Amino acid sequence: MAKIMVIYQEPKDVEEFKQYYENNHMALVKDVPNVKHAEVNYVSAAMNTDKPYFLTATIEFGSKEQLEDAMQSPAWAKVSEDGQNMMKFLHEPPLLLITE
Repeated sequence: MAKIMVIYQEPKDVEEFKQYYENNHMALVKDVPNVKHAEVNYVSAAMNTDKPYFLTATIEFGSKEQLEDAMQSPAWAKVSEDGQNMMKFLHEPPLLLITE
């Protein structure tokens, strides 16, 4: 299994960001091929850091190859493009991690 984990710090407008993220951005993620599971979790505490972490999103794939294929898809291009659109809500870009 391979995953993309995205970690966001607190946005400029929490409610506006949450609504956009849940209703628009995650809808685009669901169109990405090979996605086995996608979930959003809101951070209630972040230890060993002074960063104001707000949200984590995890997108699961069956394998690293499936993840790599998905990232080459037109659907992923839309997700990435929308990520740039979301910068209007954010102070800085999210942290992206790829894990296996």
